[in-house]
Amino acid sequence: MKPKLVSFKLCPFVQRAVIALNLKEVDYEIEYIDLEQPPEWFLKISPLKKVPLLRIGGDVIFESVVILEYLDEAYPSPHLHPTDLVKKAKNRSWIEFGGSCMMDSYLMGISDNKAGFQRSLNELNEKFDQLEQVITGPYFNGQELSMVDVSYAPLMQRISFVDELKPIIFDSKRHPRINAWKDRLLNLDVVKTSTVLDIKPLYQAMLKKRNSYIVCS
Repeated sequence: MKPKLVSFKLCPFVQRAVIALNLKEVDYEIEYIDLEQPPEWFLKISPLKKVPLLRIGGDVIFESVVILEYLDEAYPSPHLHPTDLVKKAKNRSWIEFGGSCMMDSYLMGISDNKAGFQRSLNELNEKFDQLEQVITGPYFNGQELSMVDVSYAPLMQRISFVDELKPIIFDSKRHPRINAWKDRLLNLDVVKTSTVLDIKPLYQAMLKKRNSYIVCS
């Protein structure tokens, strides 16, 4: 049974699932909706009224981390979690940490003033100070791609879009491991093909619509 993702075009959380599906070479479908005017069928099946959703026949799975866990168990080749239980748990912890980084990145992008932008940037950099210490390279766990890499790739992509507009986000001296990791992730074909083709102009247009300090300053 072919899995089906429900999302909107800018959603970084569904992108995690797409990357995982690409890595596992799973045939899937994806349907994009307008979250500002969501269809009735979506509201009926989404308990939190948000994306992503994964539809497996008549069943619905929600929350991106839960979807990733399902995909890794349902399609075990290649496994994206370590087999060591402690290492797996630590990886899951850093995935949760990435969700907080994602929020800082989003708030930084949509802030309509310098103070708000700088506050979110500072908070993101402080989190990156911690993340910098645990990346072993070339990927998070070393030589093999993991669920942590899958989870952080959408974040790195969106920060890179922001950095093109205001190139002060990525600090290669402060966070050399993160910068190298970011470049490696964004050059992967499974990441490049995990979004709509016009993701960058769509994202930057969203920032403009929100009167983002990055775009308007």
